[in-house]
Amino acid sequence: MNPVEDDRAHTRALVSGLAHRDDVLLLPVLLPAGAPAPSIHPLTVLLLAQLRQVTAERDAYRDWVTQDPAAPVDEQLRADVASDLARRDSP
Repeated sequence: MNPVEDDRAHTRALVSGLAHRDDVLLLPVLLPAGAPAPSIHPLTVLLLAQLRQVTAERDAYRDWVTQDPAAPVDEQLRADVASDLARRDSP
C-alpha cells in the first residue's frame, strides 16, 4: 500500500469511527417540587451539542490511534526485506 492509500485508509477509519457513535448525552436538571420549568437558553443547547461532538471526535481519534497497524503486503517491500536479510547474512 502506498502512502497516499495508507492515508486514505486512516482517514476512512477515522470518519467511520465518528459516524458510528450511538451515545446519548443525558443532562439531569434538578428542580424544586412545584417550581415552574426553567426556560432553556439557546446557547446551552449549542454548548451541549459542541460537547457531544468533541466527545465523539475524542473517542474516534482514540480508537483510530490505538488500532493495530496493518501488515505490509507490498511485493517491493518484501523484496527489499529479503535483500537486506541476504546482505546482513553475507560475510
